[in-house]
Amino acid sequence: MAMTDKTLRIQLLGGFSMYYGDEALALNKTGGSKSIRLLQMLLLSLAGGIPKGELLDSLYGWNEKTDTANRNKNLNNLIYRLKGQLMSAGLPDDDYVEIREGRCCFKSRLPLVLDTQQFEAAMEKARTEKDSDRRMSLFDTANGMYRGELLPSNLSEMWFFQKSIYYKELYLETIRELEQEFRRKRDYKNLIRIYTRAASIYPFENWQTRLIRCNLDIYRYDEALEIYNDTMELYAREMGTPPTAEMQECFEAVELMDKIHTRSQSAAGFREMDRAFMEKKDDIKNAIFSERDVQGAYYCTYPSFVDYCRLVARAKARSEFPAVLMFLTLSEKGRKENQKQINLQEQMGLLKKVIGDSLRLGDAYTRYGNRHFILMLTRTVEDSCVEIFRRIETAYLDKFGKGNLWYYTDLTQKLDGAAL
Repeated sequence: MAMTDKTLRIQLLGGFSMYYGDEALALNKTGGSKSIRLLQMLLLSLAGGIPKGELLDSLYGWNEKTDTANRNKNLNNLIYRLKGQLMSAGLPDDDYVEIREGRCCFKSRLPLVLDTQQFEAAMEKARTEKDSDRRMSLFDTANGMYRGELLPSNLSEMWFFQKSIYYKELYLETIRELEQEFRRKRDYKNLIRIYTRAASIYPFENWQTRLIRCNLDIYRYDEALEIYNDTMELYAREMGTPPTAEMQECFEAVELMDKIHTRSQSAAGFREMDRAFMEKKDDIKNAIFSERDVQGAYYCTYPSFVDYCRLVARAKARSEFPAVLMFLTLSEKGRKENQKQINLQEQMGLLKKVIGDSLRLGDAYTRYGNRHFILMLTRTVEDSCVEIFRRIETAYLDKFGKGNLWYYTDLTQKLDGAAL
């Protein structure tokens, strides 16, 4: 069958997709996930192919007792299956995989474009460019080509993880080059742009700290506060921990500027800063005291929850009253028939509202990780927790909750100074 002039375009950074001309290819993965991995390994080894032994070890594991002939037979069957998958997806008839001199190679007469190759080529061009402005433009172009980790669904496998490290290092190089130039020019707009992008790709690698600092440098306090709060919520929700100490220190170091936005240490400068602070009093009051009627328990992020518990423990030293920490988990276990219908984020949102409505005004609670809530119950004894749990569970089920709710009696404990 004659080849067409259509190009086969493949994305490997940030996910896996294939386009033949303008048509997206949907590979049938039923029983063929190993064949997709074979294809991905070959595409990442286009220059000289991949040693057959390395391919076999990655796909089938290595063991001295493994039957080599059987592994070779399995690989041949896998290659045949992959060819069928590619043709069924809409590609023309071709060999696609070739084994020669102990190496496996991707073989096709189609014009082929890989985002990884384009990214590497852009980096090489930027590194060798002599003109400063043109060099920065090329690094900026390369930065935009990186759409995320290499094949993120494969990162649990060492072969792909090592390749991913290589491409990540190239991406970090673009940031180092760009931020040095942008800082020299005080180009905060573009600094914010590249940091925002880095934070979206790697949300748990502290890029938000640099983003906050950039916003503070150009007096965008509201934006800095929003980034900090969003990051606290993200860390509490996904990891059950506060952001890094560096990020918290960064935000706590916010300085009030005078009206002309200078950091003057003179008496006049401090008077201007004091005047600016006084003008903020209504904003501060409105942020703390709500004008509407307050009902239900107080929900806060995990770092704020820790501070609140410490405050309660201190208050107990002056005026003794009972306070209890209670731990809840939402689980899908025991409801296998409904698992496909359960949306964990949706159910956690429902449970969050139910807990708030079921507790008293002086209680507080927070989300800890993907499936957990911690409750701080004031003027409550441990023996009352069973009743409180039943009240929450009943309200959750009445709202058509689809998960199972668990109460950890062995974790629940009285709140005192020693516990903190």
